[in-house]
Amino acid sequence: MISESLYFSFDGRKSTDYPIANVNTSTGLYEEPIVANKSIIETKINGNDTPYFQGVNRDPKQFTLRFVFTEPWNDELIEEIIHWLDVDYYKPLFFSENIDHVFYVQFINGITSIHNGLKEGYLELTARCNSAHHFSHMKSTPLYEVNGDENISIVNKGRNTIKPTIYITKVGEGDVSIFNLTNRNEEFKLQNLEDGERLIVNCLSEEIETNIKDIYRYDDFNDNYLSLVYGKNRLKIVGDAKVLFEYRYIY
Repeated sequence: MISESLYFSFDGRKSTDYPIANVNTSTGLYEEPIVANKSIIETKINGNDTPYFQGVNRDPKQFTLRFVFTEPWNDELIEEIIHWLDVDYYKPLFFSENIDHVFYVQFINGITSIHNGLKEGYLELTARCNSAHHFSHMKSTPLYEVNGDENISIVNKGRNTIKPTIYITKVGEGDVSIFNLTNRNEEFKLQNLEDGERLIVNCLSEEIETNIKDIYRYDDFNDNYLSLVYGKNRLKIVGDAKVLFEYRYIY
């Protein structure tokens, strides 16, 4: 996917805006990271030849890129491209062969210019991701207008369980529950909501926001943030409300 792509987008800007393209300089087969490195966490006990397994740590993905100039450069162009690429926080990077697979990267180990002395050549960069995974662009469901209860489904096409952001507008006073019938019938529940109250629940960061001043809904929440497992998730929404879900697939 990476090596096969001629074009890319980084931090919201396209490589086609510059005389630059993604290239592979090897003469053999392409080599790309598919699954991040992992290390085993275990404890060794004296006298026991079998250590106790505790889990794994996955390292953030890291890979090398080479961006070739398609025409001779000048100092002004180099400065503009370096200003674009040399960031101090993780920014989205995706490639033309699969634009829905997004890496969040920053370039480490400096940026090296490899050229022939005639202002022709390429830049070599090492991209380090913010995690062992990459992601889809943000997905959004329709706005469900629930009167009493409604069954919906959301398909998780990624490899990992995802935690969505849920937008809720309450219609009338009362409670809102979301049951994941696929995931052991687990219930997400907010109680004592007011008519017209608007909430944003980030299930990943475990944050709840409401538009009502000086109100905190954590005491009215059952502390069970919604998870979407791999495959088709059958959800049942109970309570009069307008509900929308946003999420990213994790690859």
